[in-house]
Amino acid sequence: MQLILPNQPRPILFTELAPLVSFARLRAKRGIYEGRAEKATMQLLRQCSHLYSIAPDVSARLIYSRDRGHHSNGWWKNPDYERCLHLSISFCVNPTDAPLPFDKRQAQTIAEAFFESETRKCWVEPPYSPEGKHADVHHYRLFCDPSWTPILPRGEVYNRDFTEVGWRSFSEIHGRSTDNVDAPWLKAASE
Repeated sequence: MQLILPNQPRPILFTELAPLVSFARLRAKRGIYEGRAEKATMQLLRQCSHLYSIAPDVSARLIYSRDRGHHSNGWWKNPDYERCLHLSISFCVNPTDAPLPFDKRQAQTIAEAFFESETRKCWVEPPYSPEGKHADVHHYRLFCDPSWTPILPRGEVYNRDFTEVGWRSFSEIHGRSTDNVDAPWLKAASE
């Protein structure tokens, strides 16, 4: 989850959740993350990165963004999973940024501050990538309709019951074999 690049300012360190949440929501409205590692996208993610001081030597490292493209980019078959409010949470030592184990109790408090009464609709994922596992980053996704109103998606991500006729997955379009790919979501989307 380390998004601080050389010569880039560190995220603002907040000591209270309410102002952090307000600021993060405003920052997330600056753009939409669509999963591409382009310069502008990485700048958006840096703007959406925040630190929350839990104790003098412990911070929660947060990224709060609006994500779109899970279905239209060919990842997930169910269109209900096209867009989400995405909160990534990990914990680190101040000021070294050394990773700390995931703190479920603190993460719940943070997620509830961001998602309020909609928190129960969140999809929570543990880390997947080597970098994510190293930092113990967990992801809270609140899926939304096209107007960014939270929804509870119908069915599973790979369910085709609501998929439009003619929709094809990334691997169907690009003819990629998933036999040697270490990405369960891509394999499942290709089935």
